[in-house]
Amino acid sequence: MKTLVISILVFFAAVSLSAKNYEETMRLTILEMYKSHTSGKLNSLAGKFFRIGESEQDKWLPYYYAAYSYVSITFNVDDSDEIDASLDKAQEMLDKAMGLAPNESELYVLQGLLHSMRITSPMRGMKYSSLSREALEKATKLNPKNPRIWFCKAQNVYHTPSMFGGGAEKALPLFEKADCLFDSFKAPNALWPSWGEESNEELLEKIKKEL
Repeated sequence: MKTLVISILVFFAAVSLSAKNYEETMRLTILEMYKSHTSGKLNSLAGKFFRIGESEQDKWLPYYYAAYSYVSITFNVDDSDEIDASLDKAQEMLDKAMGLAPNESELYVLQGLLHSMRITSPMRGMKYSSLSREALEKATKLNPKNPRIWFCKAQNVYHTPSMFGGGAEKALPLFEKADCLFDSFKAPNALWPSWGEESNEELLEKIKKEL
């Protein structure tokens, strides 16, 4: 009986240590990701997140961050083929995350962002703006208080020509709503996505000067 109790205690101690190692590894890798801007570094971090996901198997956040790393590569790339290649990898990671958490709002926000980054030419605008809008509406139904939803919606409207219902004036209230929600948003845990707030503030300030 004593041996059984000791074995149980050792097991739970190992589980607790494993959880701490996961959280610390994720925390440090996330911090590194947010500070990285080169394709090589972001590709490397995406691979690291993927390996964490494969090791954990039941957690969606590693795959989410792998996808976000690949999407982030496209922020500083002009070549459409390279953009598509990175977004294809991002979609693969995002699909894995959605398989684990099909009702998580954050995943549909990232899906909306991913679709919008596919718009590398006017010919792609109608298809991918529609897909982005659908994903963001799904995210809204799941959690309308998620500030990243409204930030992405605002960006989409801002970058849409005024003749098609977009522009700075139409985007302003969306950026303002995102700003309010960023102020009140409480992340469920330390590993939760936190991107968007700084960019939202910068664009909001820019638009106010334009109008």
